[in-house]
Amino acid sequence: MPSPNFFIVGAPKSGTTSLYHYLIQHPDVFIPSSKEPRFFINDHILNTNDADPIKEYLLRTSSLEESAYLNLYKDKKEKVLADASTQYLYHHKEVIPKMKAMVEDPKILILLRNPTDRAYSNFLHNRLAYEQLSFIDSIAAEKKREKDKFNSFWFYKELGMYSEPVKAYKSAFSQVKVVLFEDFIKNTKESMKDIYSFLEIDADFQISEYLVNKKNTGTPKSKWLNKVLSSSKNLGSLKKIASFILGEEKLKLFVELIMRSNLSKKKSRLSDELRKEVNAQFLQDVQKLQQEQPELDINWMK
Repeated sequence: MPSPNFFIVGAPKSGTTSLYHYLIQHPDVFIPSSKEPRFFINDHILNTNDADPIKEYLLRTSSLEESAYLNLYKDKKEKVLADASTQYLYHHKEVIPKMKAMVEDPKILILLRNPTDRAYSNFLHNRLAYEQLSFIDSIAAEKKREKDKFNSFWFYKELGMYSEPVKAYKSAFSQVKVVLFEDFIKNTKESMKDIYSFLEIDADFQISEYLVNKKNTGTPKSKWLNKVLSSSKNLGSLKKIASFILGEEKLKLFVELIMRSNLSKKKSRLSDELRKEVNAQFLQDVQKLQQEQPELDINWMK
């Protein structure tokens, strides 16, 4: 049975959803519609505290059993079979040994974003339905959340500590490409051409950038509505009926449009003072990353 040969391992909130939408346009690329099977962090997910409100979503949208995971790629003929599970970067110690045991010399893509911006985007995502703390207090709460076995998507700071996991992937695999989010969004078509070349598929394929991940990151007008739409426990039967009538993809689009309409149009931004405070927490790791990966032109802390 075919298995994935290309992994987008992270980081979360660094453009991976946009990259997914560009990649699936290419006829030589297959990525499951769920995007993130998370199979190689199955232990982490299964051991997540039941009190974590994200756990139900993770269990519902992940393929944690090997048979279910490989079945995603059954009978697929595309040259590139991808898994875009973005928490693989942070969980490199769990992921790399499992990945090496299943796949011989896969291609690995790592998308990195200014860690302060990434952390704040991650915080805003969770605030849509679950996060109750302020940004700075939620960073301070990470150690307790980790001790309480919450899912790592709550670890806004730790998910942005890139130097160790990048080094680990580059040491473990021979085909690893690192792309900076800022370069990717600045010149998407050239970035995609470069990525297609890395994947050894037609690099002249022209992508469509129409409505790819055009999400508003404003404050939700109603957290209750977002919680209802995010959980299968709420309106479960209604969702099943709607999925049968509309189809899964149309239902996803319909739900996302409702969630977008529930957001304030006013975008939330970090103050200069808070940005400076959070930058200081990442500075040492960013300097280490630049030292270890000199080919990267990093300008995050300037």
